[in-house]
Amino acid sequence: MASAKKTVNYKISKKRSAPEKIAVKRMAVKTEKKAVMAKEKAARKVVPKKSTATTNKKSTAAKSKKGEKSSTPYTNTAVAVVQKLRLKSSNYQEMYDNWELAEREKEEVIKGWARRLVETKNKMRQVNEQYKKLMLEFLQEAYAVYVEIENSEYADEFYANVRWQLKTDEIKIQSNTPNAGLVIRFVCGAEIATKTISDYSRVLEGARRNEISPTTFGEWVKSKTMTKVIEDERAASRNAETYAERLKRARLVVLRALEARETKPLISQKTTAWEAEKMLSRDGLWLAIGNARRRFERESFYADINILAMLTPNIDLEIYIVNQLAKPFVANVEKYEAMINEVEEKVWADELWEMIVSAGDEESKKADLWWANKQQASRFEDQGEFREFLKNKER
Repeated sequence: MASAKKTVNYKISKKRSAPEKIAVKRMAVKTEKKAVMAKEKAARKVVPKKSTATTNKKSTAAKSKKGEKSSTPYTNTAVAVVQKLRLKSSNYQEMYDNWELAEREKEEVIKGWARRLVETKNKMRQVNEQYKKLMLEFLQEAYAVYVEIENSEYADEFYANVRWQLKTDEIKIQSNTPNAGLVIRFVCGAEIATKTISDYSRVLEGARRNEISPTTFGEWVKSKTMTKVIEDERAASRNAETYAERLKRARLVVLRALEARETKPLISQKTTAWEAEKMLSRDGLWLAIGNARRRFERESFYADINILAMLTPNIDLEIYIVNQLAKPFVANVEKYEAMINEVEEKVWADELWEMIVSAGDEESKKADLWWANKQQASRFEDQGEFREFLKNKER
């Protein structure tokens, strides 16, 4: 610049014409403009990146060159460059140690939860095993009593008392609940679910059907598993006869016994055919109303049976009477059917007749006791007082 000024001054100092002086001044101005533009260009090269604002300004400058006027003057702004932070190796090690510590703490918490649940699981398993063991022992005791009841002639009376007691305790039972179910419900009470009662009763029935002794009941259930016993008993019950079917077979046994008894009637009387037809039903049965009195003679063991009337029963009364006589034969109907087919008539006829008579006496006693208790219960305001009265009466 200094040399250029000196040259200009030198040239101006000489005596020149006016046109020459003007040309020299123009050259000096152009030289100065080139120097300024070179400095600006060098300053722009220093910036590594161009921002969006710079790009927008360039586009504005370009538009202004085409003849459009720009509202914002062109200015050069420097853009700050953010450099990445570089960590030292010691910082990396500290971060890794903190992460590893957090992972270990997380694993310890998870393992602690799992360990506590496993301990609870083992305790529950021990409790369940103890419960199953105790329940099997209790079932064995109940099975021993159940077998004795089923082999006894007092079974019907016992089960009737059990039903009455359960209803008194307000424990719901169904009319088709089997005898084994009554025993289990009486032992377990109302807290046990109905399905559990059904399963346990099937175990008792399966053991009795397989003729398992009470002493080997527990070992038999363990060897076969309770689930298998229940499945087998369900399969057997599908093919087993219903109570109604067995009662029908028992009715035939009773009618066969009554037919055999015709050879040994208690009382025989002759009458006309048309009179007899009026007194007999379609099946040849009739009802007699009368009494029996012992003779008032010294050292006499005879009695007189007096028939006051003979009534023709209708079909409903006939079914009711025969069913009542057939109930004791339902449980072992196969035994009595085999007896009729294999043994002589004079042998099985007397035995069956004794059972029929004794069954009638038992039913009569039960009915008398029921009506007597019902009449006495009306005298008590509280049901508990009546039960206490019955207990004292039995003592």
